[in-house]
Amino acid sequence: MQNAQLLLNPLLHLAVIVPLLLIFMKERTRENYLRVLSIVVCYCLYSIALVFPYLFDSLHFINGSWNWNGKLFGLACGVILYFLFRRQFADNNFFTLKQNKEGLRSALKVAIGLLSVYVLAGLLGEKEFDAETLLFQISMPGLDEEVMCRGVMLGLMCSTLREGGKPSLNPAIIINGIWFGLVHSLAFQNGEVVFSVASFIVTGLVGYALAYIALRSRSILISMLTHNLCNFCNNLLSMI
Repeated sequence: MQNAQLLLNPLLHLAVIVPLLLIFMKERTRENYLRVLSIVVCYCLYSIALVFPYLFDSLHFINGSWNWNGKLFGLACGVILYFLFRRQFADNNFFTLKQNKEGLRSALKVAIGLLSVYVLAGLLGEKEFDAETLLFQISMPGLDEEVMCRGVMLGLMCSTLREGGKPSLNPAIIINGIWFGLVHSLAFQNGEVVFSVASFIVTGLVGYALAYIALRSRSILISMLTHNLCNFCNNLLSMI
């Protein structure tokens, strides 16, 4: 039952996201409808990759309290999906180390601001020391989530949706943030739909900020580093 619920969670999120994608689509063309379909397919495959270790015990090869195995499968899935679908977002390919000079300053400002918030929250928090948690947070979330969320998904969204004027009002980063918030707040639990408003607001804003960083820098490098540093610093400061 629990495994089935894990597989159904993406459908909940897509039920909210797909209508938004259709509303803000820049042109009603076959190519853009195919991009929306690609977003659906990519997210479903990525979601399955994350829960693979829970579905097949033989794939659970790293023991620990965190989902190391699922994150590794998710990262591999994101890389594969990038090579399969990159032609659909060739104009918004953020898989590069080269930074956009025009938007780099604003991207760094948001990155520093986001890190500052996480540091402050860490100073106010209190947790027991856990080396595995620190190792996980400095590595996995920023790798697999940024490759998939800000790399593949944001790239497809930027190529599908209209720009919306100011970069901060770009529908692609707003919807990417909403989607990121839903991933962390909306789920099936014990046969019921559970939604955490607080988690949605917090993670949605974080997802929006990371999407803004990727869009302005035209690269997932800074968003990846920011994501991992935020998680690591927050946990470390809560433990000391």
